[in-house]
Amino acid sequence: MCEKEPASGGPDVPVAFPAASVRPFPVPRPAGSAVSATSALGTSGLADAQAGTLMSTLHMELQERSAEHTVARMPVDGARQVTGVLHGGASAALIETAASVAARESAPTGTAPVGTDLQVSHLRPARRGWVTAVATPLHRGRRTAVYRVEVSDESGRIVAHGTLRCLYVEVDGA
Repeated sequence: MCEKEPASGGPDVPVAFPAASVRPFPVPRPAGSAVSATSALGTSGLADAQAGTLMSTLHMELQERSAEHTVARMPVDGARQVTGVLHGGASAALIETAASVAARESAPTGTAPVGTDLQVSHLRPARRGWVTAVATPLHRGRRTAVYRVEVSDESGRIVAHGTLRCLYVEVDGA
């Protein structure tokens, strides 16, 4: 029987993981979702709080922010899958971000939303331009919130929709 040498260079070649003392990623953000809870607190320092977040990586922009109606958008460029259409994970991140920002606006004092259940349906591909997510509440309670989000392309066609259930958790210092 003939054994082939693995393409990686052999069984003794180490796997490329960073040293434990090296932190290759930004410091984790407080619980929330694709957008950090702190970035949804207010407009001052928003850009700094978004640095290193998925929101920044995908170039998401908040257009409107309230507990009743939150609008976020992102470009399709930079968020495509190999076939050239918007990646489903990117649209899911946009849905979770819009809903999380809205949930933060309705959070009881001393709490922040933590996503517990995300449901997403992709309806049609987005190929270019920007996609826009609009989040509206289905339920806003003392301990949980559920937001419905529709994502549309620049022609107004719905490309995805979803819901996010959030649990409100106490934040440090509250």
